Amino acid sequence: MIHPNEAIIRSLYDAFRSGDMATVDRLLADDVTWHAPGNAQHAGVRRGKAELYASMGRLAELTTGTLRSEVVDILANERRAVVIQRTLGHRDGRPDLDDREVIVFELRDGRV
Repeated sequence: MIHPNEAIIRSLYDAFRSGDMATVDRLLADDVTWHAPGNAQHAGVRRGKAELYASMGRLAELTTGTLRSEVVDILANERRAVVIQRTLGHRDGRPDLDDREVIVFELRDGRV
């Protein structure tokens, strides 16, 4: 049996993977905040769904629609879920993207 917050995160990843933006929208809180550390092109803070969706759209453009995440593991409790993932994508004129990442999600009332 998996923790309910793990189930929510798995549903979020499945929705992103299948392009089910209605489910993505339902699972993300309106005040979602996304922190991307570092100094890369997409580093920074995105506040709200509109900024997050715009950023994700730009990443999809840069990877010609090939951006995808492979979940390695999810650890979850009542407040958070931690996803260990591999992020892959093709980038024209640059080496293919192949990153190992850890993402920390905060959840409340069944939403990220």
